Amino acid sequence: KLLNPKWAESMVEQGSGGAFEVSQRMTALIGWGATTRFKENWVFDQSADTYALDGEMARKLRESNPEAFKNIVGRLLEANRRGMWDAEADKIEQLLELYQDIDDEMELGSSARYIAQSIEALDQGK
Repeated sequence: KLLNPKWAESMVEQGSGGAFEVSQRMTALIGWGATTRFKENWVFDQSADTYALDGEMARKLRESNPEAFKNIVGRLLEANRRGMWDAEADKIEQLLELYQDIDDEMELGSSARYIAQSIEALDQGK
């Protein structure tokens, strides 16, 4: 299901619960992969491309359930770190940036948005 485009889209459209379900499936994939020594790059490549590196999909997941999105990205990085996925360096770099961004956003919370809006207003002379 994780790689089925119709399932992916329907989960994202469900909001927080759908994002949680995607996150749970990603966790299960890592657990299963570790148990069976699964090492099919295309599965992780497609998962990364679908859920983390597609801008629109990532935005929806991130907005509806930041914790779930962080878990999805974190599990992809874990797959690479544990040798289940031999990812291209640029893909890992993008995932690391996403992970750091979502971690910072969650850490700072709404105060980061307020600061960014304040700086933007100052830049616009308001």
